[in-house]
Parts: sequence; C-alpha cells; structure tokens
Amino acid sequence: MSRLYKYRMILRFILMANILFIFIVAGLGYEKEKREHLLKPVSGNVGKRLTPVGKTVGIYVNTKGILVIDTCDVTDLYGNTTSPAKNKLIKGDYITALNSEKISTKKQLINEITKCDGKDLDFSVDRNGKKINVVVSPVETGVNMYKIGIWVRDDLQGLGTVTYVENGKFGALGHSITDSDTGKLMKVSGGKLYLADIYGVEKGISGTPGEIEGMITYDDDNVVGSIEENKLYGIYGSVTDDFLQSISDEESLEVADESEVTEGNAQIQTFVSGEKTLYDIQIVNIHKNKNGDKEMEIKVTDKRLITLTGGIVQGMSGSPIIQNEKIIGAVTHVFVNDPTRGYAIFIDKMYKQ
Repeated sequence: MSRLYKYRMILRFILMANILFIFIVAGLGYEKEKREHLLKPVSGNVGKRLTPVGKTVGIYVNTKGILVIDTCDVTDLYGNTTSPAKNKLIKGDYITALNSEKISTKKQLINEITKCDGKDLDFSVDRNGKKINVVVSPVETGVNMYKIGIWVRDDLQGLGTVTYVENGKFGALGHSITDSDTGKLMKVSGGKLYLADIYGVEKGISGTPGEIEGMITYDDDNVVGSIEENKLYGIYGSVTDDFLQSISDEESLEVADESEVTEGNAQIQTFVSGEKTLYDIQIVNIHKNKNGDKEMEIKVTDKRLITLTGGIVQGMSGSPIIQNEKIIGAVTHVFVNDPTRGYAIFIDKMYKQ
C-alpha cells in the first residue's frame, strides 16, 4: 500500500469524523432548544375559556357583623346632649357581639341596647382585622329607653352586571362593594343575586353620572345566584341552574392575557337595551393606576349606546369587554365629567382573584 494512499485514507477518516462531530453537536443543540422551548413559561390563561354575560342583576349582601357608619349626639331625659360612643366606636368598625352574645342585625342591636336597663354595654368589635372590646355607657332618652348614638348598617343592595360564568361560578362588577359612607371594602357574610326588572335608563351627562333604573323583588323565586366573596376586583359566587339555562346559547370565549390586549377597537357586551348587544368602544390608554395595577381607559364610540345611555352609566359595572374574539376585561367606572369615557379592569386580574 503506497504512502500516498495511506495519507488519503487518514484525511478521509478525519473528514468523516469532523462531519459526524458536526451532526452530533447540531443534534444536541436542537434537543436543548427543544427542551428550552418546552420549559419556557407560558400564560396561565392558555386554553382557559369563560362565558361572557353582561346581564344586569339585583345585588344584596349582608355585612360580616354590623357596620358602624358614624357616631352622633343623643339627648337624655333632662335635655342634656352627649355622644356616648364618640371615640369609642369608630367609622368602619364591625360589631360582632354585645355582652358576649353574637349579633348580626340592626334589629338585634337596637333591642339589646333598648332593654339594657342603663348598664354598660360591652361590644366585641372587628377593627381593621383586629378583635377588640369596647365599653359604652348608654344614655336614657325616654322611660326605659336607651341609646348610644351610632349609625349602623347590616346590608347593602343595588344593581350590577355579571361579567362571566364558568362551571356554575360567576364573577361580577369588576370592583369591590364598598360602603358609601366609610369608603371601605365591605366585609360580607354572604348575599344573593336577584332578577332585576329594568324599566329605563337615566342618561349620563357631564357632571352627573347616569344610571340603570330597575326594580328588584327580594324573594326566593327571584334568586339567581349566591354571593360568596367580596374582593378587590369583584364579587364572586355561584349561579342557579335557571340562570345557566338563560345563557345556554352564549358561546364561551378564550381568556386574553394582559400582554395580548392592545389599544384600539373593542366591544362592550351588555343587556342594557333589553337584549344582548355588542357596542363599539376604543381602548384609548393602558396604564398603571395608583395601586400599581394595570387598567384600561375606554371610550364609547357606538352611537347606539350613546343615544341610549349617554355612554357608561351606574349599573353597567362588570359589563364584559371583548377584543379579537377574546374576553379581555370588564367595565368598572365612568368619568363623571364625560360619560362616554371610563375605566376597565383586565379579565386576567379579575379571574385570577
């Protein structure tokens, strides 16, 4: 065998070895890239679907305890004015028991104070999540009648909109239920959704928000859901089979991730006209609010809705917003000085809570 032939064989072997090495390295790189792709984090909403609703319902909630709205003066039998509860019970307190007996309604509270026979009253109070006891001395304002000078609330009712339903569960409003007097998120022990008879709309104008006008009959035959939670981004609970039947023809939509939402065209779904209608809006801005949460600033552009309501009105909070055939958010607030404009929360934020 000639020396030249040997050299050729060696060179051929080296060449084949190099080619094999290149294929092995490329293959390893492909497998690594494949693994990295499989491990790459993806949106938790991939494949998640919700049924957008947009129906206005009656909302009734019970407070978790008796909410103290404020204190006030009382006049005793001798004409003296005093404020027994001032600086003892404060705005935002939740009274949960009196003299170690649990109470949950204003009627119970009034009865217990009235028949106290002038003895000091020991209140168990939830104050900003802390359990404390407060002693108040009642004032006799009539023969065997006593008062301590407080304004209280044990329930709240109004109109709102169901945003979505999933497997018999609902999300509504897009914001928490807060007490109008204290401005704080209400601690609720439960509540109900009721059918609402909508008979008109007071149109919104600059400086005066409009509102949906309706009547709610609070009886068992009209119950369409149970409220279980009141949280920062909405109220949550379960709907009845009858309610599910009423929306059985509605198609579910994929839940959009925040990153998919863009400024531009979108639609509000609502029954404010009496039947389901999609109205055109513009998402004019996406930004962070004072809480650090991203929200959308929206503008109603559909002349039909502007003619009907003036834009966004009270009672429309929770109306679902749709973009690119995905549910992306819910209406939350209206601009007082321009009812065609308002704010909306991302459905991703609302659903995850």
